[in-house]
Amino acid sequence: MALSLAVSACAGPGNLFGSKKSSDSRPVIAVSFYPLAEIVQRVAGDTVQLLQLTPAGKEPHETDISAQQLVELSKADVVFYLGDGFQPSVEKAIKNLPSTVTTIDLLQSVEELPQGSDKEYCLPACPNNNPPDPHVWLDPNNMSEMAITVAAEISKVKSLSSTTPLTEGLTTYAEELQKVGALIDTTFKKCERPQLVTSHDAFMYFAVRAHLITMPITGVDPEVEPSAKDLEGTAFYTKERGVTTVFYEKMLPRAFADTLAKMIGAKVESIDAVETISEKDLKAGATYISIMKSNIRKIAAGLGCK
Repeated sequence: MALSLAVSACAGPGNLFGSKKSSDSRPVIAVSFYPLAEIVQRVAGDTVQLLQLTPAGKEPHETDISAQQLVELSKADVVFYLGDGFQPSVEKAIKNLPSTVTTIDLLQSVEELPQGSDKEYCLPACPNNNPPDPHVWLDPNNMSEMAITVAAEISKVKSLSSTTPLTEGLTTYAEELQKVGALIDTTFKKCERPQLVTSHDAFMYFAVRAHLITMPITGVDPEVEPSAKDLEGTAFYTKERGVTTVFYEKMLPRAFADTLAKMIGAKVESIDAVETISEKDLKAGATYISIMKSNIRKIAAGLGCK
């Protein structure tokens, strides 16, 4: 397998591939996948070397860490990741890192919600014994909270210049995220339908923020395909509630979304869980914020929001 430890200095996250540059004295900050890479880039800019473990355009669930990559990762000053089994291979690799590497599970920076917290059958909240949903970044407020932790931890790195203005980058980024959150709050106040039908169960935090109800075709793990019985149940539920749009994720197969849409007489539309961004889209200027704004527009149209 080709080396998939992405390295970016001041370019966009995941634009380049390789290993740590020995001649570069800047601190090495590693991240497990795209949203965390964007946080580091916006907060610290080119004051750090950014290593992204999940290459551009690849699903983070599929990320594997080779022995060679583990050697490179052991040279990092700080590693940011999401725990709770979101990327098992990454978590396993992190456990084998030397004590010189600071490892930060950014899920500890936010309030996790049990899976299904937005579901109609257990509103206003699901039982606490449900496992937490790891897709926390789909609420911009959680991105802000993680950014605060990232700035604080990077500031502790000894090789970072004490004059580095991390506060400025953090403040600017937090303000942009706050505007996206406010857009969610206002856009979904009046909708014809609250049911958000998605190809996989990634949008719970978005739905909770927007006061919507998700109906995913597959579960939190997109690799687990729905049974025929499950698909029929989803079709019954969505048709009964007048769903007119089935959303699929552009980085995942759309076959089940097409099948469900055909079963209930609905159209299909693409949205993005922002787990990864393709190299082409990165070069075109796509970011977490631009993608989230696109998601808001498309979901609002599909749900008949005014």
